[in-house]
Amino acid sequence: MTTIETLNKKLGNTLMIWSTASIIAGIALFFLSFDPLFQGIGLESMLWGSINLAIAFKLLKRKEHILEKIRRELSISIALDFIYPIIGLPLIFLGQDAYLIGNGYGIMIQGAFLLILDLAYHRRFKQLS
Repeated sequence: MTTIETLNKKLGNTLMIWSTASIIAGIALFFLSFDPLFQGIGLESMLWGSINLAIAFKLLKRKEHILEKIRRELSISIALDFIYPIIGLPLIFLGQDAYLIGNGYGIMIQGAFLLILDLAYHRRFKQLS
């Protein structure tokens, strides 16, 4: 297994662990909490966790490990990570109820983790070139 393949596998596994934890936490918050704020966070955790789990599977099933393609995908993902606060912050500050505010916090939590993860792995892949 090449260094690129190993690093890609670590990225996929890290994202899979985060996604699974997000889904579990989201289910608990959404279904077991009576607080609309936590239910909003839970909904976002379930949604983002499901999407990220699909991405993690894609990463782990990747057949081609072309460094430039992986770096380009991470660059796009980093750009998207900076857009998420544009969605989350208005929900937090302009939300009319606790549920919407919770959704905003959920977006911010997920986006912050993804930004840190994407930046870290982008740097690691960049060191390979």
